[in-house]
Amino acid sequence: MSGLLSDSTDRTRAADAFHMPGDARSLKLRQLSKSTLTVTELEGGPNHGRTDSFPYDDAYAIVLQHVACPDHDIFLEGRHHRPKNWVAGVTSFFDLRRDPVVDLRDPFHSYLLYLPRKALHDVADEAGAPRIDDLRYQPDVSVVDPVLRHLLGSLKPALENPAQAPALFVDAVGLAISVHLAHTYGGLRAAAQPGTRGGLAPWQERRAKEMMSANLDGEVPLARLAAECGLSVRHFSRAFRQSTGVPPHRWLLKRRVELAKNLLLSPAASLAEVGRACGFADQSHFTRVFSASTGASPGAWRRRGPGSS
Repeated sequence: MSGLLSDSTDRTRAADAFHMPGDARSLKLRQLSKSTLTVTELEGGPNHGRTDSFPYDDAYAIVLQHVACPDHDIFLEGRHHRPKNWVAGVTSFFDLRRDPVVDLRDPFHSYLLYLPRKALHDVADEAGAPRIDDLRYQPDVSVVDPVLRHLLGSLKPALENPAQAPALFVDAVGLAISVHLAHTYGGLRAAAQPGTRGGLAPWQERRAKEMMSANLDGEVPLARLAAECGLSVRHFSRAFRQSTGVPPHRWLLKRRVELAKNLLLSPAASLAEVGRACGFADQSHFTRVFSASTGASPGAWRRRGPGSS
């Protein structure tokens, strides 16, 4: 049977199970080169009722609660569980091999992360560690996990506007989430990897920067950058940061802003044209990123000249 959220439609099966409207937000995260995680936003009012059964899948549904939702019941394989600690900001785990069903009476707002077990295997394989059999958690007790909360929270702008979410950034978040879950709840202990503590070789750094500069929209995936350098995704990400001081998606944002500054020196180019040339989805996205980096909007920076930053 196919995975809970592995279909290619925009609407995920999680949204269907929770009876979400047709425009429910979801986002696919490509973890490493083989697995896909999906985040779906779920929201409903009081007395929402029972969810449909989730299809059997060798995967987990991991739910970040944005608001407190204490009045509901959980059923696993038909057995009733009364949830504990469902306050705002906590994380809950559901094994999709156990036919989870939730009966919701309080209003709810959450992000549901679909995590296939294969994603955990990918992390373990890359780390040279034994594969993870199961995540460790209590099915009716939510946990406080600030790392996962911040990682999932960083995807809010991407969920709201996927066109402004470069694949390079989304990939990086998906990888960070998988590694965190494997270590924190799967007991992953990576084997020592000789020769991976340093940064990139000069040719590797040059090639990665060339590829990102040629794909300013950020649609080149981490897996492709890593493959071009002959490294695993985890080792490439770590080595790139060690060589440049920033992760790949941050380097790309800086590169886009620097190119935009050069193009803004030409009065013939409109702001919209500059934004498009630098890989931004639209002018508002260009203005937001540029202003956050320089402290001035593109128009104001152009009027003040290059000496303003």
